[in-house]
Order: sequence, then C-alpha cells, then structure tokens
Amino acid sequence: MAIEYRGFRIATDAKADATDTQWVCSAKIEGYAGEAQDVTLPPVELTIPKLKIDVLMALSAVEHRGKDIVDEWRAAHPALS
Repeated sequence: MAIEYRGFRIATDAKADATDTQWVCSAKIEGYAGEAQDVTLPPVELTIPKLKIDVLMALSAVEHRGKDIVDEWRAAHPALS
C-alpha cells in the first residue's frame, strides 16, 4: 500500500515473521514531486506482536511514523517547503 504526502510517496508493507507471532512492517519514503523529487528518507521498520494489533493497524502505525519523518524533514528544510 502506498500514500502520497507532501511531495513524498510512503510505500508500506507488512508480513508475518518466521514464527508467525509478529508483524514485520516497513515503509520506504521517496520524494516524487518538486523540491523533494530526488530525496530518499530513512526507511521505517517496526516489529509488532500479532496478539496486540491487527495488520491494518500495524500498517497505519508505520504510515503515521512515515508522515512524521516527512514532517521532520520539511521542518529541517524550511527553504524548500
């Protein structure tokens, strides 16, 4: 699943670990428009126990963390915003 947020594309993925007890979630964050076009931000990686959260909520958590990283980048580069 992927969303576009403030000039970045946040592509999320979740899969079960080898023991099928945890969600291994990740997000790639890449710029696609304007001043962020050639920017790649650090990926988000989370491991969440399956007993505590379902896969959609796990993906949502990774997506929100990705948005926070984009907002932090924008705050650090105000001339580009």
